[in-house]
Amino acid sequence: MEYYKIDPAKPDKEIIQKAVEILRNGGIIVYPTDTLYGLGVDALNEKALTRLYLLKQRGEKAPVSLMVPNISAIKKYTAKLSPEINNALKKLLPGKVTVILPQKDKDTLPYLFRMNKKNKLGFRIPRHNVCSALNKSYPNPITTTSANISGKANALTIQDIIAQFGDKLDLILDAGPVKGKKGSTIIDFTKNPFLVLREGEVSVDKIRKKLPDIPLQKRKSKYVVTFVCSGNICRSPLAMGILRAMLSKTKYRNLVEVNSAGTLNLPTQPVYEYAGEVAEENHIDLSEHFSRPVTERIMDEADLVVCMALNHYTHLRAAFPQHKEKIIMLKQWNRPKKLFNPSIADPIGHSRDFFRDTYREIHKELKRVFPFLIQDIKRFIKYNDL
Repeated sequence: MEYYKIDPAKPDKEIIQKAVEILRNGGIIVYPTDTLYGLGVDALNEKALTRLYLLKQRGEKAPVSLMVPNISAIKKYTAKLSPEINNALKKLLPGKVTVILPQKDKDTLPYLFRMNKKNKLGFRIPRHNVCSALNKSYPNPITTTSANISGKANALTIQDIIAQFGDKLDLILDAGPVKGKKGSTIIDFTKNPFLVLREGEVSVDKIRKKLPDIPLQKRKSKYVVTFVCSGNICRSPLAMGILRAMLSKTKYRNLVEVNSAGTLNLPTQPVYEYAGEVAEENHIDLSEHFSRPVTERIMDEADLVVCMALNHYTHLRAAFPQHKEKIIMLKQWNRPKKLFNPSIADPIGHSRDFFRDTYREIHKELKRVFPFLIQDIKRFIKYNDL
């Protein structure tokens, strides 16, 4: 194993050339990036890529990104990019961002194409002087994957890297401790809207400031359904309990979060007595439920906001216009014609039997829309690569 200290401000050309020779001969190098140290091989060398995956103990389906010197180099390996994506790349690169783009065809980086069934490639353009000099001196893309065994913590020093890999590396470029700890921020530009797969050194807020006119979502691990009524003590907790019970019998139960809230800003209180009793009659436990008002955070986190009555729907669309696309009424959802009365009546002040009727009405409507909800959940899973 060759080891070289290298000045991060003024990298020695002779040392860079030694790294180039190692890459050309199918070797594995350690080099500094704008975030962490990376493991680099020639991305066109199948044997080197295989050796890299074995070294990292990484499954072949787990992709590695590529370091290239400029946007023109990216375009050699991708399908034609839209003007919107081109403009985004110019604003984000070079730096601490990995961009996921559609792969050109099966003859472009063929080994990566075979491993990557989704036909996507991740690219970075470095700002770091050492990494930039290396990229400009080597004709092919260089892999950039964190210098650690898959599943282990990021290595922040060369000593950490050597402790993990020993003498299995061919060359190390030591430019001192890395400044970052999180890795790059990864954005998938093959998704619509564009999807932040991982929030790294560059926050989502900073990305949005750089791309103010481009819709951008952050990857989520759970689909969130929020039911809304007035006080959040009767209708919405009943709906929440019913849907949780329905989902518990499906394979999606761990991928969906169901909660509830109210449009009225009232003191916190438990579920209304009759609502709790009717729920218990149907084997649903609402004893741990406490009311809460709708907030911006609740609206932002929800994927679907289901209103129990027209007044809730009208209120939320006026109060949170930026979220109006996710706000629906339970009874009106997926009905081609408008209902004369799309509301589920407020049972407060009525008898226990009225609450039973309310439960049955909510259950009937949820059973009706359940197939549509499952389709939404499937789309969510596909979009978020879950």
